[in-house]
Amino acid sequence: MKLAALPEDERDIHYDLIRRSCCEAAEHIGQNPDVAAITANDMVAFVRALVGIIEVGCGTNDGPSVDRPPPAQHFGSRENGMTRI
Repeated sequence: MKLAALPEDERDIHYDLIRRSCCEAAEHIGQNPDVAAITANDMVAFVRALVGIIEVGCGTNDGPSVDRPPPAQHFGSRENGMTRI
């Protein structure tokens, strides 16, 4: 997520764009403006939380977080050369 790579002081404008876009989309599908605003705020809260999770998972500047296990290998994926059936 590119938003997580931005400095914190540059994220607010993007959160505002997400809020506005979600609000317009919710109104477009028939939500009244008050409910659409709540929907948009919930989406921004979700994105903020996701950015926070990404930041925590990145650990220090020295590399990935040491308290997290390595990503699981998925069977049937290209990483291990197996073919899906």
